Amino acid sequence: MYALYTNEETSEWTVLSVRNFLTFVRRKCLSVFGVWVAFFVTTQVFSYQNEGDSLTGENSKEAPAKVSYVIEIHDSAAEMFLDSSTDLEVLAEGFEIAEGPVWLASKEMLLFSDVMGNKIHSWSPKKGSNVFLSPGGHTGSAPFFKGGVLGSNGLALDSDGHLIICQHGDRRLARLSLDNVSKEGGLSTIVNKFEGKRFNSPNDLTVAANGDIYFTDPPYGFCDIANSDPLNAEMIFVTDFQETPFCGIYHYESATGKVSLVSDDMKLPNGIVLSTDQKWIYVGSSNMKDPKMWRFSTEDGTGKVFFDGPFADSDAGWFDGMKMHKSGNIFATGPGGVLVISPEGKKLATVRLPDPVTNCCFDENQDYLYVTSFSYLARFKLKK
Repeated sequence: MYALYTNEETSEWTVLSVRNFLTFVRRKCLSVFGVWVAFFVTTQVFSYQNEGDSLTGENSKEAPAKVSYVIEIHDSAAEMFLDSSTDLEVLAEGFEIAEGPVWLASKEMLLFSDVMGNKIHSWSPKKGSNVFLSPGGHTGSAPFFKGGVLGSNGLALDSDGHLIICQHGDRRLARLSLDNVSKEGGLSTIVNKFEGKRFNSPNDLTVAANGDIYFTDPPYGFCDIANSDPLNAEMIFVTDFQETPFCGIYHYESATGKVSLVSDDMKLPNGIVLSTDQKWIYVGSSNMKDPKMWRFSTEDGTGKVFFDGPFADSDAGWFDGMKMHKSGNIFATGPGGVLVISPEGKKLATVRLPDPVTNCCFDENQDYLYVTSFSYLARFKLKK
């Protein structure tokens, strides 16, 4: 797979391999709206890639590559768990928007989504990276927009150890028994409608201690990537199949199966996480023009803006996936990289990676933070 680009000075066409082309895009596109540009161009490149083709191939067991990155400490409290001397290890690469990482302690394995590839991958220190489930988010069980973002996104484990999947294409929360993983079976629907109308494209989720699920439902499954205008941060959504006329944050009660709307105040709710005391849910907005994090009460659903900066002028991107550290601080992928935000809404640190990141998770002991980018999975070690 190769791509062409025009040299701005000579107007000559140059042939690049996919790997070099993506590197070129990332370096060229890290401007105010550059993250979306990189997303747009990356998905266009990979849309022409053959099914199953990979930059690194499956069953990859290569030693992790060490990549430079920068940790900016804004408050000394972050030094309790961040160590600027550690390496960023790239564990696997060659994906089409990696997302939704979740650690399976019982199997010493990480699962994560390949959104545009419509697959869920696994990674472990012993076996490297492999396809875990295909298709991952789009099986054709629901009406869908053909040009949309249709794979799985957020992943989590329920109280019984089953995998919960946010499926864009099938427009539902699905449950997968990890003892029955196959193309033919194992997947079941948890919920796919609210008040009789299908969800848009469930994006991310967080599971409460009692088994309840909170999840976000933006319209990215209807995003017309080919006709959007990334340079002006304008995203076009095709609403032909849309039934729910808003982007909701929902609460699924595991004991009763009831679904309730927490809020429809946010235009593009994305990453979501519960506070350590389970009293609050934090939700990131992926509105590129106005990145913010909101906080909602789990008791009555009241909410307001929790964090909206400050950001450096060069910080590109939007709020995406996030996880809660045992210290009560939030690790959120957002403008500039991975942001560490205190329960009081203060930015403690910014972890600047070489590429825009989409989501993150910890292992069971929080020894590492695993991060997903458009094309790779990486990790860096945390202080104990």
